[in-house]
Amino acid sequence: MNYKNPIIPGFYPDPSICKKGNDFYLVTSSFEFFPGVPIFHSTDLVNWTQIGHCLTRKSQLDLENIPASKGIYAATIRYNHHDDLFYMVTTNTTKIGNFYVYAKDPAGEWSDPILVDQDGIDPSLYFDDDGTAHFISNARDRSVYKSGFLMAPIHMKTGKFLKPSTPLWGGIGQNSPEAPHIYKREDWYYQLVAEGGTELNHMVTIARSKTLYGAYEPCPLNPILTHQNQKGHLIQAVGHADFIEDNQGNWWAVFLGYRQTHQYFHHLGRETFLAPVTWVDDWPVINDGKPIEIDMHVPIGQGIAQNLYHEYSTDFKKWDFNWVYLRNPDENCYRFTDLGLQLTGNAYNLSDIANPAFLGIRQRHLEQRAVFDFMFNPVDCNEEAGISVFYKFDAHFDIFISRVDDKLCLSFRKVVGDIIHIENQMPIESDKITIIIHAEPLKYRMGAIVNHQEIFLGQALTRHVSTEAHELGFTGVFYALYASGNGTKGKSSALFTRGMIESSM
Repeated sequence: MNYKNPIIPGFYPDPSICKKGNDFYLVTSSFEFFPGVPIFHSTDLVNWTQIGHCLTRKSQLDLENIPASKGIYAATIRYNHHDDLFYMVTTNTTKIGNFYVYAKDPAGEWSDPILVDQDGIDPSLYFDDDGTAHFISNARDRSVYKSGFLMAPIHMKTGKFLKPSTPLWGGIGQNSPEAPHIYKREDWYYQLVAEGGTELNHMVTIARSKTLYGAYEPCPLNPILTHQNQKGHLIQAVGHADFIEDNQGNWWAVFLGYRQTHQYFHHLGRETFLAPVTWVDDWPVINDGKPIEIDMHVPIGQGIAQNLYHEYSTDFKKWDFNWVYLRNPDENCYRFTDLGLQLTGNAYNLSDIANPAFLGIRQRHLEQRAVFDFMFNPVDCNEEAGISVFYKFDAHFDIFISRVDDKLCLSFRKVVGDIIHIENQMPIESDKITIIIHAEPLKYRMGAIVNHQEIFLGQALTRHVSTEAHELGFTGVFYALYASGNGTKGKSSALFTRGMIESSM
């Protein structure tokens, strides 16, 4: 079987996977973006299609005023054949803590949250052979719980523990133990965890026990997955894994990693990768102990045609799964019409920790050409609208229309930390603009078409919207439609009529 990694490119980190029959389902983290927890479907583990989000209502997901890279952390998805329901368990780190939701159809609406009174992050569920359910998360107060992880049987209708939480195996002593999952294979229970932090020292470790609550013995081959000593490798920071057994008896691991551009810099976010798992002396071996590659050639599975070329287009007449809002949307800002999306700015802009008029789609490949058509003729000089290459509030590149000295102008602005720089600004006569962004691994080239003439606006380095250039963040770059009144409610609406993205691996 041959395929290319990442299997889900772009900002889709912390993958978790389950199956029902011949269908696989996978979820990832979403942090401050709404709707939350994207969910994907596949029948072959290589080609994935997004089918929705698990958290689509504010009653499920309150993101008001949360900081960047807070909100929804790692999710786990599990199918329980005892009640024929899917469960997704996660943490809203800034609001309600650990909770889970459930659904009969993973592509449909999910329940309101059921809260779990246990601290920590990265919760997981395990359904044992007898139908009992067990909840595990990492323990934030390691001075009390030296193990780093706590588990207890739980009543799934109420979220109440049936017994006090029990400390489990805590890993091999690396920092940030997280992402616990429990599996059973033959006579062994396995506890899989992530350690080392979700940076260059990231790793996956495992232990096993004959009984569910231990004691667990660590694998002598730990860590069973890491790229901590692969300095020159394109793929870095692999870890945070989940296992799945397919219907042919083959085992696989999904996990996060990132593709570096400049040495150790990455801007697309942490992505979802796939590797085979074999078993030696009842211990799992990921990818035969070898580093994870872009081009994978594995001795299990079967030949599968993988969709490698990605072309996306929209007329913005309706919302689709690819687009997300920044925090809970101000619904007064958005109107999908037969002409396209009317976007009206509120008082917030892209540098505020708030919910500006923002609709973003993830940049999923290092080399892309993105084209957007829009119209905007603002009434007031404080109004602006356009397209942003957006990482977070203090890291974005914006191409926008505004009024300067009562003249309609097209501007290109860079926001990097506390530096705000207008790279280019020019008067324009037409309020109808095509914005063109050429994305390359090391830079963006920004342009526009005005009155049928293509204009080069400038370039920007990808490292300036990279995680490593700022305070640690967990997300990735978006192409974002936006509008702002910059302190007051906007009076004018921008009309976005076309979006087109062409990319290849």
